[in-house]
Amino acid sequence: MINLTMYNDSYRKPLENYPLSVEQLSFTGHPLELLERANINASYTPIIITEDDQVAGFFVLDTGEDKFHYTDIEESILLRGYSIHPDYQGKGIAQASMILLQSFVAKHFPHVNRIVLGVNEANIAAQAVYIKSGFIDEGRRFNGRSGIQIAMSKRICLESINNV
Repeated sequence: MINLTMYNDSYRKPLENYPLSVEQLSFTGHPLELLERANINASYTPIIITEDDQVAGFFVLDTGEDKFHYTDIEESILLRGYSIHPDYQGKGIAQASMILLQSFVAKHFPHVNRIVLGVNEANIAAQAVYIKSGFIDEGRRFNGRSGIQIAMSKRICLESINNV
């Protein structure tokens, strides 16, 4: 069973053994690096993706000003640093976590009505996951640390969450 959980220190050890390839690190930050940033940035909320209580992935939800690279909407939240542990890739965990994300955000960030993200134009696999999960290309492009980023967003639809 796939779950999204707020990070706590019990997840630190599994994240120390979280190998990402050089290619993956060109698209995302390592969870430990993102945790360090979260320690000094109050707008970062680290999230763990688990499968049967094992760490299967990681990302950060950011309520800070960086979201305005992707949207003009104040009531948005930025999904950043998303990754799936290599041992769990190709098992549908990314897709399942994206489905859970909408209700997770609605529960923990009730003022938010849109999830935004940037995905590298060269990261075709991630783009496919996001599009399949209902994210739309907002038409915004900007230079990121490793190339052109495509701004995508997904509206939080409370009606569909309440019917789940």
